Amino acid sequence: MKNAMQLKAIIKNISKEKQISAQLVMQNFMLERLLERISISKYHHNFVLKGGFLIAAMVGLDTRATMDMDATIKDWPVNEESIKKMFFDICNTDLHDNITFELKKICEIREGDKYTGYRVSISANYPPMAVPLKLDITTGDKVTPEAIRYGYKLLLEDKEISVLAYNLETIMAEKLESIVSRGDQNTRLRDYYDVYILMKLQYKNIEPEYLKAALDATSKKRGTSEVLRDYKNIIAVV
Repeated sequence: MKNAMQLKAIIKNISKEKQISAQLVMQNFMLERLLERISISKYHHNFVLKGGFLIAAMVGLDTRATMDMDATIKDWPVNEESIKKMFFDICNTDLHDNITFELKKICEIREGDKYTGYRVSISANYPPMAVPLKLDITTGDKVTPEAIRYGYKLLLEDKEISVLAYNLETIMAEKLESIVSRGDQNTRLRDYYDVYILMKLQYKNIEPEYLKAALDATSKKRGTSEVLRDYKNIIAVV
């Protein structure tokens, strides 16, 4: 693509083909341009992809839409200054694709009084377009047995980029733990949908023993092991 108008036309065609919004396609395209920069940066072994962006890559953007990216950071300090340095370096990586990234803001993510990570706001610029992006960054997450090398397929190129990512069993474990521990208080319908679509499209790739171990590790990390033992009654109520 030579300019923003040409990119918009390509994005519009994809949105019609997949029957999803052009804004969603553009957002994901810019996120993957950022992800490719991460994949070749010195932080590629610190950055572990997870969440909706990864699930969408596994099941298809037309099946599971998302507007942001989630990751957990390992073997790198997670505080405002260290995250700022990381993303300043990543944003200044040039892939000669005429897209530039500008780090706008970093703020803490809190659930009530509990600190859960940082939200990184970035502007993806392809003049005259400026597309706002958000990344949620956590640390200390349990990936069981370990993070995998995932081949992320690019939207507009016949190419994969290699990134560290959650394995399928840990994705499922976090979703199941969330559903059971929150019980009938869970307003996150996407958790239910993600479990459904992953079971439907990725069932043959799930290793039961790994899933059991991942669920055990996740519940221990989140302090919900006792709650999960009562999963049958909780699911019945839900």
